[in-house]
Amino acid sequence: MRHARARRGAVAGLLALAALLAPAAARGQAHVTGEWRLLGHTTPLNPIHVALLRTGKILIAAGSENDPTHTTFRAAVYDPQRGTFSVQTVPWDLFCNGMAALPDGRILIAGGNLRYNPFRGLKTTTIFDPAVERFIEVQEMARGRWYPSTTALADGRTMTFSGWLDTAGVPNEAVELYHVPTGWSPEFRAPFTPPLYPWLHLLPDGRVFLSGSHPESRLFDPVARTWSGVVARTRYGGDRRYGSSVLLPLRPEEGYRARVMIMGGDNPATDTAEIIDLSAPSPAWRALPPMSAPRVEMNAVLLPTGAVLALGGSAIDNDASTASLAADLFDPRTETWAPAGRMFLPRLYHSVALLLPDATVWVAGSNPFQGEWENRMEVYLPPYLFTTDASGRVVPAPRPSISGAPGRIGYDAPFTVSTPNAADIADVVLVRPGSATHAFDFEQRVVGLRFTAGSGSLTVMAPPTATIAPPGYYMLFLIDRRGVPSVARFVQLAQNPTNQPPRGAITSPSADVTIRAGQSVTFAGEGTDPDGSVARYSWVFPGGTPRTSTAAVPGAVTFSTAGTYVVSLTVTDDLGDNDPSPPFRIVTVEPGSFTAAIPSPANGATVRGTQTVTMTVSGGTAPFSYTLRVGSTQVFTQTTSATSTSFAWNTATLSDGSHTLTLAARDSAGQTATAAVTVTVANGSPGGLTLAITAPKPGATVSGTTWAVLWLESPEATAPYTYTLSVAGQTVWTQASSSRGPVSLPWETQKTPNGPQTLTATVRDASGRTGSVAVTVTVQNP
Repeated sequence: MRHARARRGAVAGLLALAALLAPAAARGQAHVTGEWRLLGHTTPLNPIHVALLRTGKILIAAGSENDPTHTTFRAAVYDPQRGTFSVQTVPWDLFCNGMAALPDGRILIAGGNLRYNPFRGLKTTTIFDPAVERFIEVQEMARGRWYPSTTALADGRTMTFSGWLDTAGVPNEAVELYHVPTGWSPEFRAPFTPPLYPWLHLLPDGRVFLSGSHPESRLFDPVARTWSGVVARTRYGGDRRYGSSVLLPLRPEEGYRARVMIMGGDNPATDTAEIIDLSAPSPAWRALPPMSAPRVEMNAVLLPTGAVLALGGSAIDNDASTASLAADLFDPRTETWAPAGRMFLPRLYHSVALLLPDATVWVAGSNPFQGEWENRMEVYLPPYLFTTDASGRVVPAPRPSISGAPGRIGYDAPFTVSTPNAADIADVVLVRPGSATHAFDFEQRVVGLRFTAGSGSLTVMAPPTATIAPPGYYMLFLIDRRGVPSVARFVQLAQNPTNQPPRGAITSPSADVTIRAGQSVTFAGEGTDPDGSVARYSWVFPGGTPRTSTAAVPGAVTFSTAGTYVVSLTVTDDLGDNDPSPPFRIVTVEPGSFTAAIPSPANGATVRGTQTVTMTVSGGTAPFSYTLRVGSTQVFTQTTSATSTSFAWNTATLSDGSHTLTLAARDSAGQTATAAVTVTVANGSPGGLTLAITAPKPGATVSGTTWAVLWLESPEATAPYTYTLSVAGQTVWTQASSSRGPVSLPWETQKTPNGPQTLTATVRDASGRTGSVAVTVTVQNP
């Protein structure tokens, strides 16, 4: 295990991926089991949440990286071909979110981490644009989500479910549906409590299947927006937490029947696996052969051939000594497992795995303890990438290739793929790019396609419906008769494949702006559509008032709180397609003019007895530090997020006359402000009361609970009497009594710093006359 803090910044100047592979283990049976290779470069941040982008790069959303000491939140884009990382900071914490791809190829990110210990979820919704590699914040969810799942639906919406709330450490029981033009739907409550990171799969009939990790399986209907009762119970019967679930390939020759397999999980982990055929009249889970080892915190990756790679995890959760280094390959046609070689490193909590466009599997991460994570990465080359030559030596297998393919295709329509290997192609598939975290991939999906071979090309029939393959970007693979896949081409599967999307522009402001808190920015935009019309404008103003607008020219927006905000404009056309790369402006809001005041007592006031001093600040950024002095003596200090505070000032500790109170305030940005008032103390020294302290003695050393013994030596005093004990301006005890002595008042010295301290006692009688006495002692507590 590598320590995160010792490994950052280690990837500068890297070469191409192939040149960076560390020497592989001896190939031996690579054409049978595949081959594992350790990469020669490392990741500079904890790869907790990853998604394959339509560019072939990988988005890493790490946030605070499972480290509560982190005060900056990070993300990165990893280029597997170059072995390089582009790291950036994000103003909010994306740790433990849910990610799924939108139809336009951007990544929707639901929730994240609001706080540690106890953990709470963010309401924030983020979209990552791979075209410019930037994040924008869009409409908030109704409530927070930490550990939610997200799932792409057939109509282009995205479903999110579960995740801990922002207000309590319990799962969010509501489904919300996100639509790019309008944001989030109302909440649709489930009649049960879901697991965190529930396993959700869109089925060919349009419903969403909940396969775990709890033993009860259910269905959600996104049209009716209702949940079914329990449709099946797993044979395992326990919670397969941090096991995995996979929707097996949907193939036209099988009528696109939906089968889901689940495996591993629990602690101690299980090696068992199960399968359910949801096309059956009465679906039921049945047992599959077990994996080669128990796995919790595992990963399961769908390969273009339809096989499932099960890897990583351990028999005991986060115990590297029980790690499962041996990987397994599951064949859904024969329902059997085969060995898939051995990984180099244990892969435990927060490990991830993704299928890449070159048909290899990228594996990264492992974070069994906060602040420590594995920064080395490896790749798996499945056995289909190898063969043997005439001498029996293992060599790379010849691969079919794609020389041409459309960038955009529509449903139930033919398209042409150019390939010099047309006569040798046995299978054509679409594979949805993965999005993996916490042992589950929200997005992976393999859809078989019908095709006919011609001379130098294939005529391929796109999926018939969006329930079989929801709209978005897919990897198009050709697989030859030997089971060898091509390198993939990305294609976009769209409801309106010939429609050109609209484009938006922000005309005001013309560039990013910097303002002070409380100021406004005037916004204006426009939209164009080359083959239609703009039907809707959708502005999002994080941190602003208003927060959203549907006007082309929304006008002035006020930003009251210091911070960095990304304002975006998304336009939608008359066919429902949106701008795939919306424009944005960064609004940097600096703290407002920072001021301090003492509203009470007023300047020039006459005060006596105990006077409440009120202190306020305005502008600036919380938290604020307040320090109050009377003359040169500090009597009060406090740090708080509140813009006002108060202090009970015992004026009897001072001589009568003029005294100045000075407030020094500081905000979290380092801004300072001061305020002062001068008052007259008039406690009436002539005719005042005489008070004596007989214990503790001057110069005494005190500890623990010390009792101050007081005597009121003025026989003319009028009962009842109020005795007050204070240290350094802070009242430690007040007591009413009809006795002039002895009166004993407790002082818990543990709450006072060690060292010399002045203990002041005051008394006020029923007629308002006062007296005071002070003694200096030394506090010495262990």
